[in-house]
This record gives sequence, C-alpha cells and structure tokens, in this order.
Amino acid sequence: SKLKVHKSNQSLQFLEDSRVRVNCSITSQTSPDSQHAVLWYARKAEAGEPDELLLKIEHSGAFEYGAYAEEERLRSRVQSERLSPRLYGLTLHRAETSDSGTYYCLVEEWLMDPDGLWYRLAQDSSGFTHVAVRQPAVKLQVEEAESNITVPEDGSIRLGCSILSQSSKDSRFSVSWYVYRLGQEEEDEPECVFSIGHDAVFGNGNCSPTEEPGPNSRLQFERATSELYSLTIQKARSRDAGNYYCHVEEWLLNPRNAWYRLATNNSGVTIVNVMEQVSTLQSVVCSNDSLFYFVFFYPFPIFGILLIAVLLVRYKTRSSSKNQEGKNGAPLLWIKEPHLSYSPTCLDPPALSLHPGSVE
Repeated sequence: SKLKVHKSNQSLQFLEDSRVRVNCSITSQTSPDSQHAVLWYARKAEAGEPDELLLKIEHSGAFEYGAYAEEERLRSRVQSERLSPRLYGLTLHRAETSDSGTYYCLVEEWLMDPDGLWYRLAQDSSGFTHVAVRQPAVKLQVEEAESNITVPEDGSIRLGCSILSQSSKDSRFSVSWYVYRLGQEEEDEPECVFSIGHDAVFGNGNCSPTEEPGPNSRLQFERATSELYSLTIQKARSRDAGNYYCHVEEWLLNPRNAWYRLATNNSGVTIVNVMEQVSTLQSVVCSNDSLFYFVFFYPFPIFGILLIAVLLVRYKTRSSSKNQEGKNGAPLLWIKEPHLSYSPTCLDPPALSLHPGSVE
C-alpha cells in the first residue's frame, strides 16, 4: 500500500470567539516503520494568493511555526496535536472573522535507510476544510413606538430608550439622543442632546452635546437596567420643543480584545410640546423679590403703625372731652326756671327756691 490521506471536503461555520477544530487522518502508509511530518496550510479567499504555512510538525517531533502564524498573530491561538498514530488535529482558539479560509494538511512519509539516515518516501495532502467565522447575527431591536407629550414651561421632559433584543449577551451599548427642533428642515442634521458610549464615557463618536449631566445641568441620565435608558430635561424651555429619538449602537469585544460596532438602530420619535406660561398678577409678583416683599410683607407693619396711631388719637380725644366737663372734679349746675309755691289764702309772699339741675 501507499501513503494516503483522507480527502473528504467539508464546510464548517463558527461564531466569533469559538474554537475551530480541523482533523487530518492518514488512511494508509507504505511501511509500518514510517514516521510522519505534518504541515498545516491556510488558503485565503483572495485569488492568486499563495497558500500560507501555519505550522509544521517534523517526523522527529520538532515543532515549527510558519510565517503566516507570526504575521496574523496566530502563534498564541493556534495548536496542533497528535491524537493517535494516524490522526492529527489543528485547533484555532478564540477564532476571528479573519480566520475564515480553507485549511488542509500535507503529510510526508519518512523512512530510515540502512545507514541510519532519514529520507522522504512519499507525501499526500488531505481534503479541504472550508472554515467560515462570522460575527453574531444582528438581533438589535429598539422600541419604535411614537409618542406625543406636552409639558409646561419649567416642567420636566422625560425621554425613554428601550432595547427589546440584542445580538449577544456580552453586548454593550452606546446611546445618543437627537432632536429636530421646531422649524428645522428634515434634510438638516439633527442636533445632539446627549450621548454616552459603550465605555460609559459621556460624549462619544459624532455626538458632542453642548451640555453634560452634572450638579448644575438640566440633563439627568439614568440607566435603570442594561436594556432601559432614560434622559430627563429639567426646567423645560420653549426652544426644547421638537422631535426626539435615541440612536443605539451595539458593541462587542473581539478575540483580540478590541471593541467593534456590530449594529445600529433608532427608536421611534417622541414629539415634545412645551406650553408657555401666561403671565398673571400672582406669577409677576412671585417672580420679583422686591415686588413680593412690597405686596406681601411691607403692608403689614405699615397697617399696624396706622392702627396704633388711630387708637392713640381716639384715646387723646376722649381724654380731652372728659377734662372739659368740669374743673377740679365738681359737676356743672344748670339753673332751671324758678319754682314758685304759694297759697291763695295766705298773705305771705311766694317763696323763691332754686334746685340744682342734673348734668346731662
């Protein structure tokens, strides 16, 4: 018999960060004393590119990496092992999309001559294993329901952003809120209101808000859960009216520990109306400190002083009236008409008497 290697072709698909395994099986060999050298090659999709040597296992058991393994940073991720005397395996750990390609093995059969020198007797290659490493399927979905809210001036505008599904359990999200102001044309670029990156840093990418959350800011950001975000604009102004939406980016960490953007999606539009407050006497008075004190504070002491003055005047008037009624405490006498008493049979002259009158 001659050296023969299994030539079945196959196609394998893996998700990024998975472990890729390719086998190389020797079905027959020329001599039972033969030793094998196994060379693993990778063929990329580009036409005309030569096959690249990943690694080589010498018939003596020595191990050697190929130039391709060094250039593609595969040395730390590629591994070859002898599973049995006629079965070899190639393993790629934490596969990347760049690992996609066609893999095969080349087996060399070596024998020792009578002089103790090794010589290559035969060689044969395996079938092709087509490996496709893909990113997770895009499943990002954001709530797209539209809403309409009306708030008074100086009220609060609450904007929600709900992520309904994600592509991977390890995904992180960058969330930005944009607005088309009233009167703004649709072909114009929306204005960025707020942004937070997948790394929890405010103001990422092309979204550079003019105001960031803080003690003196009108913006309040909240992340209730990993899928629910909200932004509150306090002390609403008339210029805050417009059409708001959130822009979500889904980010993943690749096997080289570098973040990449997997997918994007936008939420539905929230139409915000801000009602202007009508100026009333109460609002005008309460909005001006000086006027507030003049109306609600200063009148009370002034009225108190006036009341005390009126009471004092009345008291002095009554006192002076009593003093004019008599001097030294003696009441005045009123002289009434004289009272004459006489008898028709009496020759005596009538007696004239004075009676003290009453003081009225």
